[in-house]
Amino acid sequence: MNTKKRAVIGRKVTTTNLDELITKNSGNNIVERSPISERDIEWERVEIESQDVLNKCTKSIYNKRSFKDLSLASVLDIYHSIKSTGGNTEAVRAELVDGKYEILGGLRRAYTVSLLPDTKLTLVVAKDLTEEERAHFALVMDEYSEPSYMDKARSISELKDKLEKRNGMELTGTKLCEILGMKKSNVYYALSFSNIPNDIIKLFPALKFISTPFLRELVKHNKENYLDNLASHFKAIETSQLTGKESKEELLEIDEFLEKESKKLQRDILNKIKNDKARDKTAYDGKFKELIKSNVSGVKFTTTKNGVNISIDESKVSPDILEMLLTSFNS
Repeated sequence: MNTKKRAVIGRKVTTTNLDELITKNSGNNIVERSPISERDIEWERVEIESQDVLNKCTKSIYNKRSFKDLSLASVLDIYHSIKSTGGNTEAVRAELVDGKYEILGGLRRAYTVSLLPDTKLTLVVAKDLTEEERAHFALVMDEYSEPSYMDKARSISELKDKLEKRNGMELTGTKLCEILGMKKSNVYYALSFSNIPNDIIKLFPALKFISTPFLRELVKHNKENYLDNLASHFKAIETSQLTGKESKEELLEIDEFLEKESKKLQRDILNKIKNDKARDKTAYDGKFKELIKSNVSGVKFTTTKNGVNISIDESKVSPDILEMLLTSFNS
């Protein structure tokens, strides 16, 4: 007979006893109160073999990590621990939907088990969660290693597409913020990151090695197809082939090496962008060549490859010049 225990999950999973209950409870069922309502949610403990993980598990659309972008380099920090214990000691949280385990938290653990034969994946699985509960659990259940901004970018874009297809209408950024419990600025940044060409992202061994400031710089220059061929000027960082016998310290050294190489690659890419943009400006020789040298209060001229961008601050430009500009443009 299964022993059932109750737990209450707050905003932070690490401040509750749920993980302790899962680890120490000899039964397979745990009951806890919903963080959204007063109803009970029953979680069942399940074990699956390593070779079945990728067939039986999928990602919840509310999970902030990108499952398809996981690589060996993404999990070097937990690889040795899971290998030495024969599986994950902290259970993966999931919901059973149409015969598949949709993972709310613990994608890296699931992926690592799938890489290691003769290990088992331990999950605690709920049924029939509400949309609000799914979004909440996915929000608070990846605290050991916070998903990178590029992870979030891929996941939020995917979530937006799926919900729009399901509901038959466009999903606003404001609505996404409500669903995900994220700041509006973070959601909009993530959506802009998702438009960066995949060839650039694939230069890096894992999404976690791509910094947010680097992504923001790329977004600034993601115009006129400039980024489309940028990756062709660089070589992708290669990851070492593991033998399966590496120590924890050796795996840590590999992880640190990949982080160092990724930082260098980001600097190299940004330097190329800077040099390209500098050449674009000095190479301009169009009809506005003399005009852009002039100092007109309230008017800023910026050269591009194909011409000149004009920015006008109406509060600073003189009324006479503003009138002339308006007359010229309207003509």
